[in-house]
Amino acid sequence: MRAYDFVTYDVFTSRRFAGNQLAVLLDAEGLSGEEMQTITREFNLAESTFVLPPENPENIARVRIFTPGYEMPFAGHPTVGTSVALAKARGLAGPLKLELKAGVFTVDVKLSETGGFAEFKNPNLPKENGAAPSVEAIEKALSLPPGSVDTGDHKPRRVGAGVDFVYVRAPLDQVRAAKVNSAAWDALGLDEVVGVYLYSEGGEADDASWHVRMFAPGAGIMEDPATGAAAAGFPGQIALSQKLEDGEHRWVIEQGFEMGRPSRINATVTVGNGAVSAVRIGGDAVFVQKGQIFV
Repeated sequence: MRAYDFVTYDVFTSRRFAGNQLAVLLDAEGLSGEEMQTITREFNLAESTFVLPPENPENIARVRIFTPGYEMPFAGHPTVGTSVALAKARGLAGPLKLELKAGVFTVDVKLSETGGFAEFKNPNLPKENGAAPSVEAIEKALSLPPGSVDTGDHKPRRVGAGVDFVYVRAPLDQVRAAKVNSAAWDALGLDEVVGVYLYSEGGEADDASWHVRMFAPGAGIMEDPATGAAAAGFPGQIALSQKLEDGEHRWVIEQGFEMGRPSRINATVTVGNGAVSAVRIGGDAVFVQKGQIFV
């Protein structure tokens, strides 16, 4: 029997028991991919991460990320939470470089008494990666009345920045009312797509730019409280839907309110010549617990 130390953090929140939960195994050497998947299902959180020695000694660590359904090449709240956990555990300062399957991510970390704040720059710029499902299929899958989904400039698109999502705009009241229709979900045919990202302008907080929800039953996540990877691809959808002025745009993206786990994601989007040239995603992470898991 082998024992592995773990910590958990609530991510994209400044208070415990909100945001998105994350388990981090701080030294996962010796575990197989199959064992990592099994441990993730045991924690039964949206994602768990497994820290391994880096392939390049200039980097801090190699990190593998799993949902209960499968391994992810990249995910946002695990990148933020793992960076804070590593900085806290190892007494690190300054930018950290993490090796993920989707590339090397540079993360700025500022520690605090309860956890810290981390912001990563995504090496993958958002782009459209194929056709979205039909509007009719999306409305049925999310239990939305016919005509709810925007079919104009903000029409549904499949966009990704390391991993793909289908981005769908609807009025705020319909975003809040949406729920997965399991019988209709499979008809979306979301092969190699994590889930559907439903969005509208505004939200609960006065400074909220966007109110969003993300549904991913295929990943073992009926609904996600905070989805940093989708936030990283979101500027691609907006840039395809409306004009973004050159310069820097700062958005507060709120999520998780309908689940009772409110989250705040900070997105900094740099635009040049009308195109997205850089995306940074940041947020708080709060320490919750530590322990050991036996394999």
